[in-house]
Amino acid sequence: MFQLSLMIYLFSSLNGISLEILTDDETIEQALHYVFQLQASNCGDLVIGDVLPLQFDVTAWDQYADPAIRTANLLSKVLERNNGSLDSLTDDFFFLMVRNNVHGDSLIFGSALAFEKGVYSKYELFAPFAYKSNNTVRSHDLSVNYYYLDPDREWYNSVKVKDKTNITMSTDGIQYREGDNLLPEVEEVYPVASLADGHWTNPYYNCGGGEIWMVTYSAPILKLKDGVAIFQGVATIDIELTNIDINQCDSDDSKSTSGLDVFRGTHKCQPTTTCVPVTGMGFMPGAYRCVCNDGFFFPRLNSDIRAYRGEEIENWTRFSNDSLDAGMFRCVACSAGCDTCIDDSPCLHQRNEALMISLLILNLLAVAGIVGIAVGTYLYRNETVMKSASPIFLELMCLGGVLICTQFFLHYPESSITTCSIRIWPRHLGFFVMYGSLVLKTWRISMIFTVGTHKRVRLPDKILLQRFCLLLLLVVAVLSAWNASQPPKIETLKTSEDLKFFICEFGPWQYALIGAEIVFLLYGVYLCFTVRKAPAHFNESKHITWAVYNAIILGNVMSFMSRLFISVIGPDYMLLFQFAQPQVYATFTLLIIFGPKAWAIMKKIEIEQSNPVLATQHNTIQSITGRIKKNQVAALPTVLKADVATQTD
Repeated sequence: MFQLSLMIYLFSSLNGISLEILTDDETIEQALHYVFQLQASNCGDLVIGDVLPLQFDVTAWDQYADPAIRTANLLSKVLERNNGSLDSLTDDFFFLMVRNNVHGDSLIFGSALAFEKGVYSKYELFAPFAYKSNNTVRSHDLSVNYYYLDPDREWYNSVKVKDKTNITMSTDGIQYREGDNLLPEVEEVYPVASLADGHWTNPYYNCGGGEIWMVTYSAPILKLKDGVAIFQGVATIDIELTNIDINQCDSDDSKSTSGLDVFRGTHKCQPTTTCVPVTGMGFMPGAYRCVCNDGFFFPRLNSDIRAYRGEEIENWTRFSNDSLDAGMFRCVACSAGCDTCIDDSPCLHQRNEALMISLLILNLLAVAGIVGIAVGTYLYRNETVMKSASPIFLELMCLGGVLICTQFFLHYPESSITTCSIRIWPRHLGFFVMYGSLVLKTWRISMIFTVGTHKRVRLPDKILLQRFCLLLLLVVAVLSAWNASQPPKIETLKTSEDLKFFICEFGPWQYALIGAEIVFLLYGVYLCFTVRKAPAHFNESKHITWAVYNAIILGNVMSFMSRLFISVIGPDYMLLFQFAQPQVYATFTLLIIFGPKAWAIMKKIEIEQSNPVLATQHNTIQSITGRIKKNQVAALPTVLKADVATQTD
């Protein structure tokens, strides 16, 4: 983290702003405002040396301080060898030194030397300075028009007043030469300045010295007196900030290369946008773009740059008298379902409302029809055609049909974890209620009429209901385990027009349960096969067989096809499949089972009138299901009389 210095002063050039203590954020804003004002001002109207009241992290520039340190230490050695004087050197040599420090492609813009009075006795004050200008290195003596000994000159006096008691003393062993021989080694002790002994200034605008923003590092030039290091001047390098970008965007984990991260977080990007720094704009505020966040788009659709320019926002907030309205410089929300967008085009597939309403009405009619069948079954429960088929199981079939059709209503709300979790219940529970009733009825007939069966059999509705309840408990347990162990997920698909739609992804549990249903139906097929030769009153066994085949072939094929081709057929056709599946499983099955019964009731067909043999078999079934009267025993076939002798009521 970069530490900010709490300064208690402001600039003398900030339009008369009074001296006051500012918080960190206020100081940064004031500094940015000063940079803004200076960029728009005439350099001649400003005072040289105005600085930003901020302490920057300067470690990014430490690598450039080495020329100043080496130059200072070289002159310190000259002073030590020449009794504290640099008179042995010439103006040309000093200018060569500072020009040499400036040459190269580094960020070093300028270099200077400045001495205490008397150190270079040729002049009272002497400050050779070199700097880059239009691909040329220029140099002159700053002291001619600039009094660097003024206490306000931070680059000079901060080093002068710095404690020097911890200056490193270096001892060098040297063998000089005389003629062709080396002289004995002698030791020379010099004060050697390090990076910590120098000083980095705050950034300032050097008006008249290059007219650029810069930061200066000054290394002390020293001499020894009675073993104590005495300040004699400075060697400096100037880092040009004009071409270094101010990064006002929020902090991240990237490494700073400019040392100016003190301005991080001062951008003016509004909500719905993210600050992205722009390089190459130099030392000025507004070097960023406010890019729209995901889920939003830039409202100026014809703009070449689809983002708000930082300088535009900075100018508005600093120089406009109008307040920043809530909607200014903000992006517009994308249409529902869009992760990203460039305009307000839809990203979600819009359902066909006419199709949805039509299917909803048809499904409501189907449910109403099933309810009507249930009511008719109750009203005609004493009719022979109803009695022979066990009215209670016929009512349960109607209940299962209503549950299966209810599943379709749950496809209308948008798919979510909750709606997907609920959808599995009416579909699978309704299936086992309906087809469980059918299979149990067929199983009872199979137990009665299986060839070679001579055991005593008594299977009243009560016993079948017990088995039916056990089946439902097992189904409820499986569905509960499904919801608890692996809740459904929402999968996003796209139409051919690249529009999103969402479906429920149930995972392996769904296929396992569908497989169990197929096995259950195949068992029903087996039972139908076993009763194929049984005398069939009103052909109910045949109708049950047709219903089971319908569910196995048409129902399951449609179910698998809808899942296999969902990404191809799209959500509208998928809705048709979702409507058709419950009709196949429920409506068609009930029509197959109840259609002949309704026809028999309408035509008043009775078993006794139509077929005396079937009438006798009907009595047999009635006895085994617990409905025979004592006076009916004599009419039973001989083989069954002993079986039902103890079952009469």
